[in-house]
Amino acid sequence: MECRTKLGSLLRANAALRVLPPGSHRGIHFPPGVPASSDDEEQDRRPPSRRWFHAAYARLLRHAGSLTGVVDPATGTPAACPHAAARAARFDALAADFVAAAATASRGHLPPRTKATALSSLTRVCDVLGVSAQRRKCVRLTVCPQVTQHHVWRGALEAVLGDLQADMASLDNTPSPAAQMAEQIASACTQFLLDTADAATPSTPSWMRPAPFRKPSEPPPPAKKWQEVLDMFGDLARTLEADGRLAGHAEKVEAMKEGLYQICDVVIERDIAFKEARRQDCLVQRKLSRTLGHSSRCLYTLLLFYLYGTVRDIEVHVGKCVSGKGGRDVAVHAAKFLTGGDEVVVRSGVKELSRALGVFRFVWEAANTDIDAGNDSGKDVVVKKKNEDAKGVLELQGHLWGIGVEEKTVTYRGDVFHVHQIQLP
Repeated sequence: MECRTKLGSLLRANAALRVLPPGSHRGIHFPPGVPASSDDEEQDRRPPSRRWFHAAYARLLRHAGSLTGVVDPATGTPAACPHAAARAARFDALAADFVAAAATASRGHLPPRTKATALSSLTRVCDVLGVSAQRRKCVRLTVCPQVTQHHVWRGALEAVLGDLQADMASLDNTPSPAAQMAEQIASACTQFLLDTADAATPSTPSWMRPAPFRKPSEPPPPAKKWQEVLDMFGDLARTLEADGRLAGHAEKVEAMKEGLYQICDVVIERDIAFKEARRQDCLVQRKLSRTLGHSSRCLYTLLLFYLYGTVRDIEVHVGKCVSGKGGRDVAVHAAKFLTGGDEVVVRSGVKELSRALGVFRFVWEAANTDIDAGNDSGKDVVVKKKNEDAKGVLELQGHLWGIGVEEKTVTYRGDVFHVHQIQLP
């Protein structure tokens, strides 16, 4: 009986340690994540054994070494290679488990347990902030008129194509036939947007330009419409899906197709009178504002370009604490795990976290608005709340963890980011 008791306690103390079956990879198996638990379970859960920490730390060092030179320091993302992306995902998951276990062992003032989250839609952001279903309508009515402007729409399309061409240029010297076809389609689409851009005569403002002169007997040229861009994006999405290295770009192209479907019949030609060009621009904004829903990835892509001039989704680890009356006060902890410790990688991680915190702050402000539906025009109008206590308080914290980094605090765009070193407890 005594031996059975000792054996049970030993197994509980080493619950995070599992030995792989014969014939599989050697060493210790690390689960991809620890299931979420309540606060009481978090307090009672015992830290892993010393052996687990040493094995996990050694594996972290191996993963970080294999990703040296593979992760782009400018973006913090791996190159267009499925193997590099898989190794980066394993490093990220193991680092999150290691930091959470070290926090349990040391009982320090560390952020709460976080969960890997891809901020790819407004719905994901609102889920983190705990925005109610009623308030999500306020978010959409606040965001849509700002991010569906014509110059934002065109800029987001060009940024999607630019990121795709940059990653295709970084591929090996023998690209696949699908990648070659995708490069041709992307180049044709980019050239089409440039030809129809409002930059033919940049020295003259568009409102001063007269209508283009045509002879009475000259037939008008066929109008170019967004349908042509939609057709090219459809071919581009099917081509990108055939190459696993470019699957992430295929998702972004599919997201932009949602908006192109809504405005496919709108004229894109810019060599027309200013009044007609302005009417087409307003038509694009009105159709996109009415049809892009709250969960639309296209709408979120436009928001990213509107805020930061980029269309890449944000990958972070997020944890949340609620407090105050009715849980109105929200503290969001965003974290990233770095594969390197040099200053370039740290600054890149700070910028990525800054974008995540900026999105949270923007959506929080948009969610705490009132909709005035009793106006004379019968349209919904968004009105800002004046009472700060009515909407609660949002606290944002950014944490970066890396091997070999110098522990410090960094201030960037008014936010303070804490840099921590991953080390054995």
